[in-house]
Amino acid sequence: AVVSTQSTGTGAAVTAPSEKFLQMSGPLMMGFGAVFAATIATSFMGPSGAMGKGVYALAVYGGVVLFSALLLYQTQQVVRTCERMPSHQAYDPIVMSTGIYMSTVNLFVRILSILSGQKRK
Repeated sequence: AVVSTQSTGTGAAVTAPSEKFLQMSGPLMMGFGAVFAATIATSFMGPSGAMGKGVYALAVYGGVVLFSALLLYQTQQVVRTCERMPSHQAYDPIVMSTGIYMSTVNLFVRILSILSGQKRK
């Protein structure tokens, strides 16, 4: 399920008609700040209280949404850079794709955290 979701998201970023996802940099950074603050706050709050559970949910579920959107943004950024690169300059796809790789790893960690937290019935 994760692979199909990521491939669909990446396909949406590659085939987008314009640079639609590149305009998300501001909201992505604000979301990153909120998820980062929630992740730091989970180490100081107990998981038993309502506030601790809410902050944990923001860190985990907000991280899934954030890294999914970041995956779209970075994929379209790589495509735009490749299209606008002058022919006399060398294009290095490995350096360009490390951000996509890290977003995929972070997304996997968040989904794994969600799945490990569910109780079996």
